[in-house]
Amino acid sequence: MRKLIFVILLSISFIESVTAMEQSPNTVFLNTTFNIGSFSAGEYDSGSVFLGGSLSADWIPNGKIGLAYGIETGLLGGKKQTDNSIILGIPVIFRLGWHPSFINIENTDLFILAKIGWGFGLWGSHLDNGSTPGGIVCGINIGGCYAFTRLIGVYAETGYNYYGLARNDNYPEYPLGYGSGKIYVTVGVSIRLN
Repeated sequence: MRKLIFVILLSISFIESVTAMEQSPNTVFLNTTFNIGSFSAGEYDSGSVFLGGSLSADWIPNGKIGLAYGIETGLLGGKKQTDNSIILGIPVIFRLGWHPSFINIENTDLFILAKIGWGFGLWGSHLDNGSTPGGIVCGINIGGCYAFTRLIGVYAETGYNYYGLARNDNYPEYPLGYGSGKIYVTVGVSIRLN
């Protein structure tokens, strides 16, 4: 299977010239990623690893300015260690990115992202009394995409994303989310759609 994947990627690289994913006007990128970070479930409940997958789309309307506008969603979650209950969330996020044109590294697109949105909470076995689903999502990341061809590249982000997946009236010190996840690393594949 690995040999087949290698042959397909090698064929694509011969068919297309290996060029960077340049920031031409109206460029759209579709990114599918695996996410990993930490999960906390309040002051006294230890959490677990925060895992999930996400799908995002970024549109660069003007290549010279390098601003990108996008949306992101997925399925992310962690587990409370005290009672093994699982907290999951589906985020809906607006992304504002900047792809600086003065950084010219062959086949590489570097960017800075700011994110804001809402995480719709889904829960496993139960919630604490007074908890309500959902919470704010926000973050700031740096990242990049290395293009194997004009259409396909490897995508990565790192930084801080906060997912408040459960708000609890019993814990006013956690106004954004009692059960929360923090994404530190995101890796995946980027596909140029035009």
